[in-house]
Amino acid sequence: MRLAQELVRIPSVTGDEPAVQERVAQALADAGLEVDTFEADLGRLKMHPRFPGMEVDRQQARLVAGTLGPRGGRSLILNGHVDVVPPGNRTRWQASPWSGHIQAGRLFGRGACDMKAGVAVAISVAGALAKSGLPLSGRLTVQSVVGEEDGGLGTFAMIDRGYRADAAIVLEPTGLRLIPAQAGALSFRLRVTGLAAHASVRYQGVSALEKFQVIENRLRRLERELNQQPPSLFSRYPIPYALSIGKLRAGEWSATVPDQLECEGRVGVPLGVASSDVRGQFEAAVGEAARQDTWLHDHPPAVEWFGGQFDAAEVDPTLPVFRMLGEAHRQELGVDPELDGAPYGSDMRLFVHEGEMPAILYGPGDIRQAHSVDEWISVDEIARAARIVTVAAA
Repeated sequence: MRLAQELVRIPSVTGDEPAVQERVAQALADAGLEVDTFEADLGRLKMHPRFPGMEVDRQQARLVAGTLGPRGGRSLILNGHVDVVPPGNRTRWQASPWSGHIQAGRLFGRGACDMKAGVAVAISVAGALAKSGLPLSGRLTVQSVVGEEDGGLGTFAMIDRGYRADAAIVLEPTGLRLIPAQAGALSFRLRVTGLAAHASVRYQGVSALEKFQVIENRLRRLERELNQQPPSLFSRYPIPYALSIGKLRAGEWSATVPDQLECEGRVGVPLGVASSDVRGQFEAAVGEAARQDTWLHDHPPAVEWFGGQFDAAEVDPTLPVFRMLGEAHRQELGVDPELDGAPYGSDMRLFVHEGEMPAILYGPGDIRQAHSVDEWISVDEIARAARIVTVAAA
């Protein structure tokens, strides 16, 4: 628990992670693992045709891996990210976003849930196995990556460096549910042009905001189309494949009709659907809306794809890694683990598509706490996760 607190107390907003990675590297060394710390070759990786994208203009990406056990036999990767999203309005937090304090059985702070506790669990699992003195049947690798929040460049770089295993467990906050499937998510930027005019004669202009609403109405329908037949794994989510606008900027002056609008958002990718197909559907929906509006027909909006481009991914839930985790879960909690789907993108899909290895999501925490004000995670659940994964990895 102390390590999880320490990690939360080190600010590591995406793009600024070296300090927390230094602490992770030290913790892995203290646990008895062979440590590999390296800087990703961003210039080369960004030229890769399947580079997963990034939104932050970063100059470095420090990655840390620790290995334990002999080569040969069963191999397993425990993966987690230490980059976090910005804390937002700090006045809304009850304490500092970097406090890492424990109150009423909860660890608070930005990244506590998503997902520094998961990284701490991975390190504690490896440390427990190293100190047990028991011979391992294969090789265990703990990976602490960066850049997950804006695309996944860290895990992509780990795969590029040659890290492979029979399976990978990504310790995202799943509430200790086994997740064999994740939706995709594609970041987009949309630009709409209007015609400026003085606000007192606004009818002489064309509001880019009003024209955006024409497009948004069509995008709401696209969201419904993407969610017509979600698989049973996503049954508890009202909208498994969400289309959401996260940023919007329009106009330059309060008394001027806005002639430019730019928004950014994300659109979900259903299981079994290629990201390229969803991009095509999105662009077609924008084009359809534009053709039905006189102004937009003559001044078509522009769509740009940028930043994180998360493909959807799924694996067979009867694979050995599921049985291994399921048995450990039953041994610790006395019940079978729930199977669930993740309505968000994660590094799981990089292991599946780029590393060509099975990967699942399983870890402590509730995804509803991720990115939230007063983000927290249950201390008891962190401890349970550590015990379960230790048994599974032994």
